[in-house]
Amino acid sequence: MGHLERKLRDKENIKNSIQKAALDIANAEGWQAVTIRRIAEEIEYTTSIVYGHFESKEALLSEIINTGFISLNHEFEKILSKEMDPKKQLLHLSLINWDFALSNKELYKLMFNFGKPSNLNAIRGKDLMKEIFAKITGRNKKTIDSIVLNWICLRRGAINMIMEFHGDELDMKKLRKLYIEFMERFISSISKT
Repeated sequence: MGHLERKLRDKENIKNSIQKAALDIANAEGWQAVTIRRIAEEIEYTTSIVYGHFESKEALLSEIINTGFISLNHEFEKILSKEMDPKKQLLHLSLINWDFALSNKELYKLMFNFGKPSNLNAIRGKDLMKEIFAKITGRNKKTIDSIVLNWICLRRGAINMIMEFHGDELDMKKLRKLYIEFMERFISSISKT
């Protein structure tokens, strides 16, 4: 491996460790505790090194959000390549959101609760959802925005309520089963058949 390749690899490793440190701090203490200085202490570098990779905390959070959406979209694409029935696709996509939220609580909060995501990966996911909803409802993609919005609100609302008010003390298997039933009722209510 040449000098240039090693230097690029080291730079990418530092960037990844900055993101990981931000997530670790957020998971332990919440996003309000995440600062550039705190991240620098966590990774044992100076703040100027962190600023060399991210010009601001907002730029870092934007990159973390983008990485989260890439991961979520990757999971969506795996389901869509396996499952052909649009009702089952929607249920599986709903469950991917559930599992992602519970496995990545602070990242999920950052991605979905701190303002409207404006990155390309979020938009790509919305377009994909419109296709699925068009198949389920029999309506064209231009007229289903309100149904997609209902699904987003129902899904996020259910996940947020469980994350905020119940935490880990409840049986998550039972809650997941309730979530599945909830989403199945919604899917049934919008189906053309």
